[in-house]
Amino acid sequence: MINTENFKRNYKTIIGVTLLAFLLWFMVKMDKVYEYTIDIPIQYVNLDTSRVFKHPQSATARVEFVGKGKDMLRLPFYHIRYQVDLSDVSGHLELDLSRHPEYVRYPGELNVSVKSIIRPRILVIDLDKKVRRKLPVKVQYELTTPPGYILVDVKKKPDSVLVTGPGEMFKTLKELVTEKRTFSQVSRAFWETFPLQKVTDYFARCQPSQIDVFFDVQRLAEKELPGVPVEVVNVPKGVQAIPLPSEATLYIKGGEKILADMSEKDFQIVIDFKKDWHPGMQKVKATILTTGNVLYMETRPPEFELIVQKMRSK
Repeated sequence: MINTENFKRNYKTIIGVTLLAFLLWFMVKMDKVYEYTIDIPIQYVNLDTSRVFKHPQSATARVEFVGKGKDMLRLPFYHIRYQVDLSDVSGHLELDLSRHPEYVRYPGELNVSVKSIIRPRILVIDLDKKVRRKLPVKVQYELTTPPGYILVDVKKKPDSVLVTGPGEMFKTLKELVTEKRTFSQVSRAFWETFPLQKVTDYFARCQPSQIDVFFDVQRLAEKELPGVPVEVVNVPKGVQAIPLPSEATLYIKGGEKILADMSEKDFQIVIDFKKDWHPGMQKVKATILTTGNVLYMETRPPEFELIVQKMRSK
């Protein structure tokens, strides 16, 4: 049974002896030799500025060290790396890491040595000509709106991204895609940031690595524009083509903000004589042209009579 009175009188001595014993034990342990395995970064140096990796490279190597405990304890706090010199490499290289433990770089003050390179055993490197090219970005998204609202436009900022990679990559890579986002029952316009999907088959750097996308969601509206002229084009010489009626009403649907700023001057009703008409036709349909972002357009009336006659020679 512990004598609490003696412990209270001598607790400082007891704690001091305990700490001293622990310190002696720790010093003995730190002076013993141990094996310790850690992952260290692989550092590629002296790469020709006109060359680039074809494929993503191994980023770390698992290395087993041997040394005294006091050095092993300090090991993780130093900048240790496996250094691969690419000064004489222009194309293909296969390096057996296990045969080159001397490529492991660590401070000389650490009294340790490399016992083995566990993985990767073989490092395969393929270099190619470095190419920089701007590629368009495809936004992957799903968006639904409640009744009475529509998505009228999607704008990307930027709409293309500078990609640096091997020349071989650009034979097949024509565009980048974003990570997918899903938006449900959206009733207002908003911005969203989309990270780019990584190119997995090749080593590639993208600047920037994400884009901002504006989803222009508006209330659905409709509008009528009366008195829009009907124009007949590609009429042969010596022929006169007169549309009846010569003006029509346009019925359009789209975002309310877009329609509010549009007038009949933003539209053309066109009949292409060569394409739309042939002898014996009673009625022809017209094509509606506009630079505006309109969801739906139709002419009223939907078809036109075309009076075709030869012009009298003077």
